[in-house]
Amino acid sequence: MFKNIFNLILFYITFQVTSLIAEPSCSLDSGKEKLYRLDLTVPATFCKKQGNDPSCKTFPKKSILQLHGLWPNYTKGFPEGNCDPSECKNQSEKLGKFCKYPEPKDLYTSHEWKSLSDFMAGKEKCLERHEWVKHGICSPLEPVAYFKWALENARDISKAFDSLADKNVGKEEVNAIVEKKLPKLTGAIRLSCKGNNVSSVYVLYEWGNPPGNPIKTKGGQNGFGNCPKIFFFPSSPSE
Repeated sequence: MFKNIFNLILFYITFQVTSLIAEPSCSLDSGKEKLYRLDLTVPATFCKKQGNDPSCKTFPKKSILQLHGLWPNYTKGFPEGNCDPSECKNQSEKLGKFCKYPEPKDLYTSHEWKSLSDFMAGKEKCLERHEWVKHGICSPLEPVAYFKWALENARDISKAFDSLADKNVGKEEVNAIVEKKLPKLTGAIRLSCKGNNVSSVYVLYEWGNPPGNPIKTKGGQNGFGNCPKIFFFPSSPSE
């Protein structure tokens, strides 16, 4: 009898503690115009100076580009999700920096994640959990739909750019690839570089559920930011 009473008390306490766990949340400013930024990273460029990062131990990757994140932005600045420090604990890179963050609901059991997650950067440190808590929670999408859309588009862009791996290229080559393989993104692709190496490729999209049409640059041409005339898409840090 006493054992049963003890189990009931234990269950009640556990239930109460669980119910008090603060879920990640985000407050959007309704007065600000919103859009999305789909950001793809070049892992080999990142790993040239971050060799100790667990994601830098294995090359080649599925593609020269991987998903960093799908970020709800304002036209200036961005909203940021909130998570109680007791629920979102950073730990050492070796143990997986964000692996104590809450799991995005239903993500890991979904077909979408199982079939597309090779295009996600930083899985070794659970970067997807950080991206959901900081950015995804600010979108109107549920976790599976959020990552499905982001990873499908990351896959398509990555595959289009794979032919440029380990080559010295310029604007003409990138423009030709986009026009031929990603015609809907013509004028909306933007690059960023670290030295001669491309560090990221990103696209802005109209706000919606799901994200809407790609947003072209003001000049209507693909943007090359701080990249030099000739640049490089490395497939490994040694390239």
